[in-house]
Amino acid sequence: MRLLKIVPILLILNSCNSTNENENHDIKEHDNNDHENHVVPSQGKKYTCPMHPEIIKDEPGQCPICKMDLVEKKEEISSDKKYTCPMHPEIIQDKPGICPKCKMDLVEMQNNDPKTTETEIDILLKPTNKYVVSQVKTISMKENTIPVVIQSTGKIYYDTREISTISSKVAGRIEKLFVKYKYQTVSKGQKLMDIYSKELLTEQENYIYLLKNDLENTTLIKTAEDRLLLQGLTSDQVKKVKNEKKAIEYVSVYSNFSGHLHDLLGDASTAQMTSMNTQPQQELLIREGMYVQKGQAVFNVYSTNKLWALLNIYADKQSLIAKGNKANLTLDGVDLGENLKIDFIEPEIKPGENTITARVYLSNPNNTIKVGSNVKATISSDNKNGNFIPITSVIDLGSSKVVFIRENNLFKAYKIITGNILDNMIEVISGLGESDLIAENAQLLMDSESFIKTEN
Repeated sequence: MRLLKIVPILLILNSCNSTNENENHDIKEHDNNDHENHVVPSQGKKYTCPMHPEIIKDEPGQCPICKMDLVEKKEEISSDKKYTCPMHPEIIQDKPGICPKCKMDLVEMQNNDPKTTETEIDILLKPTNKYVVSQVKTISMKENTIPVVIQSTGKIYYDTREISTISSKVAGRIEKLFVKYKYQTVSKGQKLMDIYSKELLTEQENYIYLLKNDLENTTLIKTAEDRLLLQGLTSDQVKKVKNEKKAIEYVSVYSNFSGHLHDLLGDASTAQMTSMNTQPQQELLIREGMYVQKGQAVFNVYSTNKLWALLNIYADKQSLIAKGNKANLTLDGVDLGENLKIDFIEPEIKPGENTITARVYLSNPNNTIKVGSNVKATISSDNKNGNFIPITSVIDLGSSKVVFIRENNLFKAYKIITGNILDNMIEVISGLGESDLIAENAQLLMDSESFIKTEN
């Protein structure tokens, strides 16, 4: 009985197993069919269109725009290297190439540059009155030897060494005046005036008395003759008095020099080197009938055979010139002579001016150079050796001078000490190194001088 009960149960279990095997078989067949008809997505790959790179998909296919087959997209290899332009350091790229501004090849940036220790963002956050962002051209200071050529202007004056004074040797009244005007030309030996002198008449009478009454007293007679000569009589006049035994009523004053006449009587301004071109023709202040004192200076005679050119040299150039420097002078484009040189430098600066005066002596035998004429001068001196930068690189703030030094592609103002300015170049005494790069044109880095602030 028990066996009969077990047999049906075994039959049922066997039937269930057969059913499960059939189901599993169907499932496997279905999975195999799906693998045959389905494309497995690529892991990590991207596909793009060669003509439309903006199309990016995770699996192969066709471009929805041009229907071209998609190709596998190459992954860009990142690099830590940076490339920049030597002339435009603001141009920075991740790969080699050419500068879009000057077309130069980009060069690899050096990470060990000591000036890159401070990041650009840190500098940009600093006050704007210290740093300037710009792309101006930079230069460096160089040692150079520059010929010293100084341009100057000046004026022609009388040479005071050629000024002669005519004085009255006796006291008396001017009886006759033979010259009338200032700047009148006189020659050596020309009679200028006659003076009536009571003192001279007395000396002549004493001389005549000795000749008549004490002719043997040669010593006293010689003394009397010398006194007459000192009173203004000439040797011929003394002989005339001796022979005729008659006194000369008037004593004549003669010019011992040739030149232009100036009077001194009561006119202090004539002692100065006035120009014939700047004053009108004037009558002499001295008149007939006026009295003069013994030894009084009455006339000045200015010779124009030799003249001075007085050149104005700015005080900051005085260290560059010296006595003996060659000077080329021109008047209305005409050279005034060859082998001219500076003969004397006055040891003071004129009141109210910022110039010193250098003298150049000129010969003027034909009187072609006129007193008062303006001249131009080119003075050549010894060459100057030193460190120079263009004058355009310096900003003059009055009390100080500054340049803009490039730091990390930015410019910072630094104070420098300067020297002479020659041929549009300025000498640098201190404050700048040969390796420092400065802006060639500092004016381009500022809108006004008020913003500049230096730390040195």
